Amino acid sequence: MHSFRKLLNRINSLVELIVSAMLLVMVAVIFLQVIFRFVLHSSLPWSEELSRYLLVWISFLGASIGVKRKSHIGVEFLVSLFPKGWKKGAEFFVSAASCVFFATLVIYGRLILRTVGMQLSPAMEISMALPYSSILAGGALMLIYSAFQMAEILTGREAEVS
Repeated sequence: MHSFRKLLNRINSLVELIVSAMLLVMVAVIFLQVIFRFVLHSSLPWSEELSRYLLVWISFLGASIGVKRKSHIGVEFLVSLFPKGWKKGAEFFVSAASCVFFATLVIYGRLILRTVGMQLSPAMEISMALPYSSILAGGALMLIYSAFQMAEILTGREAEVS
């Protein structure tokens, strides 16, 4: 369990690095578009599309970081009223429900990829599977993180937030 936790921490660190790089690229592309449009009176036809796809990837990967850190919004006030034994049950139920939702994301994300795989984006003319694969990647990461948190609740080893 300890070695798997270390692996998940490394994966999460890599995802954080990727999200940071994507955010940096997105800001640079938007800045360039503003310069081109208002200073050079020209336009980059691909900039809005690239920014949109980067934002989608940042959102799904960022959501997985939030799941790993347990920083998504929750109803802690209600759970704090439960007796101690029920709190673990509520945590387990939330993790299990999350796993079901994330598994659904993975399943439907894969189905979507089959549909859009041959479609090309309008401006950049890349496969639409590239932006849509963010659903599959983010869903898979969130599923893995939630399943691990659920396993730690069952074994009594609480996940450290990192």
